[in-house]
Amino acid sequence: MNARDLFTANLGLIDRIIAIVCRRANLFGADAEDFASETKLALIDDDYAILRKHEGRASLETFLTVVIRRLLADSRTRAKGRWHASTEAQRLGATAVLAETLVLRDGRSHDEALAHIRAVDPGITRESLESLLKRLPERTGRPRAVHLEGIANAVAGGEAADARALAGDTNRISARAGNALRELLAELPTEDRVLLRMRFGSEMSIADISRILRLPQRPLYRRIEWLLARLRNALTDAGIDRKTAAELVGSDAMEMDFGLRNGKTPPPSQSIGDVKQAREDS
Repeated sequence: MNARDLFTANLGLIDRIIAIVCRRANLFGADAEDFASETKLALIDDDYAILRKHEGRASLETFLTVVIRRLLADSRTRAKGRWHASTEAQRLGATAVLAETLVLRDGRSHDEALAHIRAVDPGITRESLESLLKRLPERTGRPRAVHLEGIANAVAGGEAADARALAGDTNRISARAGNALRELLAELPTEDRVLLRMRFGSEMSIADISRILRLPQRPLYRRIEWLLARLRNALTDAGIDRKTAAELVGSDAMEMDFGLRNGKTPPPSQSIGDVKQAREDS
């Protein structure tokens, strides 16, 4: 069985392992969905290079579990940077290193951290944990992206009533559009979702997609146009007028971005006007 057939035949197994890995890593909701998409793209990348490394010395399930755990570790490293315990935590011992990692790196509450630390140090109490944390140096996380829209809204506090009403209407429409798109994307077969992510998220050419997925190139044009039509219909069914739906989901592949570049459709707080303006500015 070639790598592509191996991927297709074992999608259920891949989904199950991803769910287990996410659950054990306390990754849920949209974050888990994003990681699932990233994992599948990684598995099909470079003509299924990862799957072609499976030589049968271990079961496919064991092989995939190790691979997916490493992909999650790499994803977290990219997001947070590599973490090294402080010199003081290392001097104080394993309990201090674990406390620093859970609370200062991962941002867990003291109660959440206690549940894990007691597996290493059963005698630790909340008071002793707090005392231990006070002895550790302050650590600053990596800078995070900030939505300028939120800052602008906070600064411009005295917005006029008619503008607020208009924004409310736009947000309600945007929420319907976002929900409709998320529902449709969730219903699509995995291969169609992968096609959309590769075309609009990774901005791959049809020729590259054809090569990676080993699908005939010419039918892919019709298939993607059919998917775009389904997205437009989902918007009109959600109450978006056809003209706006056609502008948002046009025939030009490079103009479409419903969060596929980062794996998410725009949240309700992001208006359709914002999406259109972003496209015009880019």
